[in-house]
Amino acid sequence: MLFFLWRSSWIIITGVFLSGAVSGLSNAALIAYINTSLAGKLDMVAAPWWFAGLAVIVLVSRFISHYLLNRFSTKMVRDLRLHISRLILNAPYPNLQKIGKPVLLSHLTEDVAAIANASELFPLLCINFAIVIGCMTYLSWLSWQLASVLAGVILFGITTFNLCKDIPMRSVRNARDEYDVLSRGFAALTEVVRELKLHRRRSDQFISESLAGSADAYRGHSFRATVAYLWVNQWIQFLYYLTIGLILYVFPVWQTLNQEIVSGYVIVFLFMMSPLTILTNSLPAFSKAKVSLNRILQLDDRLAECHSADRLAELTMPEKFNALTLSGLTHNFHREKENRNFILGPIDLEFRPGELVFLIGGNGSGSGKTTLAMLLLGLYHPEQGVIRWNGRAIEAGNRDAYMQNFSAIFSDFYLFDQLYGVDIERNRSLMDDYLQRLHLNHKVEIVNGRFSSLNLSQGQRKRLALLVAYLEDRPFYVFDEWAADQDPEFKHLFYTDLLPALKAQGKTVLAITHDDKYFNLADRCIKLDEGRITAVEYPQAHRQRSPDQDGLQPADAETMPL
Repeated sequence: MLFFLWRSSWIIITGVFLSGAVSGLSNAALIAYINTSLAGKLDMVAAPWWFAGLAVIVLVSRFISHYLLNRFSTKMVRDLRLHISRLILNAPYPNLQKIGKPVLLSHLTEDVAAIANASELFPLLCINFAIVIGCMTYLSWLSWQLASVLAGVILFGITTFNLCKDIPMRSVRNARDEYDVLSRGFAALTEVVRELKLHRRRSDQFISESLAGSADAYRGHSFRATVAYLWVNQWIQFLYYLTIGLILYVFPVWQTLNQEIVSGYVIVFLFMMSPLTILTNSLPAFSKAKVSLNRILQLDDRLAECHSADRLAELTMPEKFNALTLSGLTHNFHREKENRNFILGPIDLEFRPGELVFLIGGNGSGSGKTTLAMLLLGLYHPEQGVIRWNGRAIEAGNRDAYMQNFSAIFSDFYLFDQLYGVDIERNRSLMDDYLQRLHLNHKVEIVNGRFSSLNLSQGQRKRLALLVAYLEDRPFYVFDEWAADQDPEFKHLFYTDLLPALKAQGKTVLAITHDDKYFNLADRCIKLDEGRITAVEYPQAHRQRSPDQDGLQPADAETMPL
């Protein structure tokens, strides 16, 4: 932990250490000066000025030490969180799914907070360590024999602590592991709160068996670690009093000691008890920080390996879109609910500019429509096959640049409250026009690039997400069941006005949909079932032959089975 702090900013840590050492040594000198004053060996005319000078040095150096480290600590927390956030954004999406959202949030919250808490104790560590060193120096000057006894006791205490330190550390590591489990439970609670409210028995069982069990396990590990460190602290306190007893009642038996020396020893040693106690009480915080730091460094290594290839060979994609080809694409994953492997593919498709494509299939997760869309977007990586953008194969080195050609609205979309990455002034008239067309102008305003309100219905939020997608102005758009939450009026507007408008601009649109009423508007309807393309239908070609046809019917549509 100290090495990490030193590596983060050795200049500030050096300043903290020096100011803390000055404060601690001045503190020790102050107590020695007070002890000498009590013995009547000082000039009482000059003594107050020396006392005041030492006190000012103690206060000023302590303030400097705490000021420097608090400034450093807040900056370190900021840098750590931004560093982890950039790692998450640069890592491949499948790797992030394996790690899980709760674990990533634990790194950003629990681990960073533990490191920050320990770093804030560093001035106290420096100050009190310097006090102990200064007091030991003064005690050695009073009597080297008693100082030898004291050093032996301290060495014995350090040795016994090192022999037992793995006991509390094991509990600290277990508590940190259990925190990830508890975070997953909290995440599940926030995501399924509607379902739990509708099923009292399920919610009670979820609380009692999942959250309560994990919370009890976390509490148990944390409590055992605290108790273990409490025993360590009590053992050190016992050694303090044992040392005082030896100085007062045992050591004088075989060696005559000056009463003034004994009194000075006892006073100074009693003063030392406070900094020594602070040092031992800081052990739990540093142990927790050590475990959290190791977890962050492991995440750092794990995510850094994932995108190292992207950093080494970042390529730019051509601006103009001519063709997107999927050749022999396959992807498989395990479905926990069904306890089986799902295989998508092989998929062979080609997309052209200005094309409106509907991806259709069975309801639910049985067809693989969303998985295919994720592969197309570059978020999932195929096990076999290749994706080509304008004839160029998509690999690790250019995947990030490839993904910048897409704008997508997922079924579980997230709507930011601000228009990030959009030129507000340039698109002002366009934003006002879209807000009016989407019937949102009476609900939302865009002020300084920020939405005035997101307190909207799900359908309204989706229409606002559509506005954001339009403003991104990408060559390829993917909509996953966008119309599912819309009223019939806006569903009709989406299929008959908004999608054709994108197509007229030369954009390629892939819409996952079940609205068979509007299938006739697509250039192609790709039917997916159990991960395989079972048919490709061309409604536009059929409409050209039968203009009176109101909708696409499977029996008389032009169909190409695969």
